[in-house]
Amino acid sequence: MKFFFTLLLAVICLQTHSFAQTEAPKTEKPPKDWTITGSFGLDLTGLGLINPKLGGGDSRLGLGGLIALSANLKKPKYFWNNNGGLQLSAQRIGGKSADFQKSLDILRLGSRFGYRILGDKLFVALDGTAESQLLKTYSGNLLNGVDSNLLSEFLSPARFAIAPGLDIKATKELTFFLSPASFNLTYIGNDNLAALEGQPLGNEAGKNNRSQVGFSVKAQYVNKFFKDRIAFASKVAWFADYKQNLNGNVLWQNILDIQIVKGLALGLFGDVFYDHFTLVQVEKAPAGASPAELGQYLGLKPSLTGGFLLKYNAIF
Repeated sequence: MKFFFTLLLAVICLQTHSFAQTEAPKTEKPPKDWTITGSFGLDLTGLGLINPKLGGGDSRLGLGGLIALSANLKKPKYFWNNNGGLQLSAQRIGGKSADFQKSLDILRLGSRFGYRILGDKLFVALDGTAESQLLKTYSGNLLNGVDSNLLSEFLSPARFAIAPGLDIKATKELTFFLSPASFNLTYIGNDNLAALEGQPLGNEAGKNNRSQVGFSVKAQYVNKFFKDRIAFASKVAWFADYKQNLNGNVLWQNILDIQIVKGLALGLFGDVFYDHFTLVQVEKAPAGASPAELGQYLGLKPSLTGGFLLKYNAIF
């Protein structure tokens, strides 16, 4: 079965310069209002076996990667930070007749606008995030299958959050965000997926969504060490639903980049996610299990993700 795996990235930058007819004295260029950065990682593995001996294993092909982009605007009285990331990978164990299995598929977008109200430390802000996936997933974590075995797809599920609050820049490396009135929405665009027994995707029974109002707290720490050869970033977000005894969700993300040469680094990442209203796989379901049979393999536990890859970092 053929599998097509494509990641497309287009970055277009346009700059306009004006020149006087007479030569002017050279002056230092003012700092740019926009700072645009990007990270691109590749995960590629392969193993080929022909007529392997019994117990000798099987052929394997793994494809995947990471794209992370940020575009940040900084003005004297306000800022606007935007970021997006895609982690996508799949593997095939066996020959060409074997199906590809999904290893990772996470699409996250974030944006925060802040207006200064006290020095350079305190801002009133509006924070927004969105999360989903790109590719369909079928029973057995397969990328191909029949509709009756579909488990998830783009916008099924999708999570959106918007929160007005205060952005506190405690130090250059450490920031906090506090919101007493955050709105969270879990949306399932596919009616059949929304009707799955037990609502494993996080929606309410009989509905395609789950809307929640509560408070949220976010913290972020970013720093560099050893003459900028090691970069570390950690951020955590906690949402608590007022109507559900403060039950909600937590996402903790960590990234460590170790520079090999300028622009090229070994990247390590680790995420922890828990949602009180979303079931996760606590036991591997057997191959061929239908969506209706998955309930016995699901439960309320944290979901952990970790890995490493080679990354190219750039400032545009």
